[in-house]
Amino acid sequence: MKKIYKLFLFASVVMSSLTGCSDDEPFITAGPNDTPRFLAPSSIEGNVQTSESMKRDETFTMDVVVTPANYTTIEWLSDGQVLGTGTSFTKQFEAGDYELTILATTQAGKQAFRKVKLSVSALDGDPQIKSKAKNRWLNPGMPFTIEGSNLAGARKLVFTPVVEEAISRAASADGSIEVDCEPAVDGNSITVTLPADMEKGTYRISVVNEQAERFGCGLVTVSDEEYQEGDLQEVVLWEGNQAIEWNADLCKITAEQMASIPVGTEIKVYYTTPEAEYHAMRITSPQWGETPEDDYVTQFDLTAETPNPFIFVYDERCKALLEERGAICLVGFGYTVQKVACDVQVGENTLWEDSPVTIEWNADLCKLTTEQMSAVPVGATIKVYFELFDAEYHAMRITSPQWGETPEDDFVTQFDLTAETPNPYEFTFDQHCKSLVDERGAMCIVGFGYKVNKITYVK
Repeated sequence: MKKIYKLFLFASVVMSSLTGCSDDEPFITAGPNDTPRFLAPSSIEGNVQTSESMKRDETFTMDVVVTPANYTTIEWLSDGQVLGTGTSFTKQFEAGDYELTILATTQAGKQAFRKVKLSVSALDGDPQIKSKAKNRWLNPGMPFTIEGSNLAGARKLVFTPVVEEAISRAASADGSIEVDCEPAVDGNSITVTLPADMEKGTYRISVVNEQAERFGCGLVTVSDEEYQEGDLQEVVLWEGNQAIEWNADLCKITAEQMASIPVGTEIKVYYTTPEAEYHAMRITSPQWGETPEDDYVTQFDLTAETPNPFIFVYDERCKALLEERGAICLVGFGYTVQKVACDVQVGENTLWEDSPVTIEWNADLCKLTTEQMSAVPVGATIKVYFELFDAEYHAMRITSPQWGETPEDDFVTQFDLTAETPNPYEFTFDQHCKSLVDERGAMCIVGFGYKVNKITYVK
């Protein structure tokens, strides 16, 4: 009889604990000293960051379930600002990319958080700003031009500071600054002058039109420093101490030496002018004659006013002449060449950066022409920055405009994109790639289920 009583008592306790948690009071068994946990939605559980994509006229909505439910508060933060509280969150975002933090804090001060990467795209016809980094690097106190599209009606720019987001409560005031702007007639740019004392840092920028409508345009950097893409390093093409006396073989730079020098590079000629009957410089080809078509730089007199180093631009005409004639030669009379050099960028160099492009197998969506690729030397590492979004599948292929079913068409054979794929994706621009881009006229990024944000290369 005693054993039966104990069993009945145990069953009663179990039933009581099971029925004591109603639908209206979930997870009441967790106590105030427990660490908070996210139970729903399942997509935000764990360390994998959730990604969401939408248009700017759509509304982002998310509900979360946490435990311990009775002892936990929820905050929704982005750009260092608290956007809402509670387990349900609804907001319409301006166009741009956001990192939304969902912060759970218990009464005991214990915290847990999840992040949602939110990509909000503009509508057709919305004012937009080109996303290349140089266009979004702004110096205060001086006029500058920002390139974009649909900007003819722009009247003001709103700059909202982005606080480096800590997992804590943020200030409620956003500290926005409004600045008047002047749009170009064609709507493809705006001119603006920021206050000279504007605080440096990252800002979210919005365009306000003449109807007082506001359109998000992503992030910009305000800095006193000039924008630099990689670091400059001097490359010596020739060095010595050669007196020039009209002989084209005395100081000659071959096409092989110039192979890695991109079109548009400034070539610097360092020289001295010892006492002589006259001083003249001509930069020409090995088979030079009496016509200007033979010359990279037509003959001119060297005087005390001639810059030293003398600089000329290695343009498309120079490149064509070099490929035809095989060398660049310094000729003339009455000067001594000490060094021929140029400054090249080391580090990461941008090949393409504009508004993110959604890839859906069309070779014209993200295409880099032979001219754009001319600066990339054989052996360089090309980096493709991308982002995945919800799609039936995700695949990348780097190929040519006339791509088909054979590997010979491809720079990189088609492969599946997954959460484990390195981002940026990197590949080597080898001789096969160079021959393919020269033959086919372009390099194209195709596939499905992702966006391309930027393409760079590193020598």
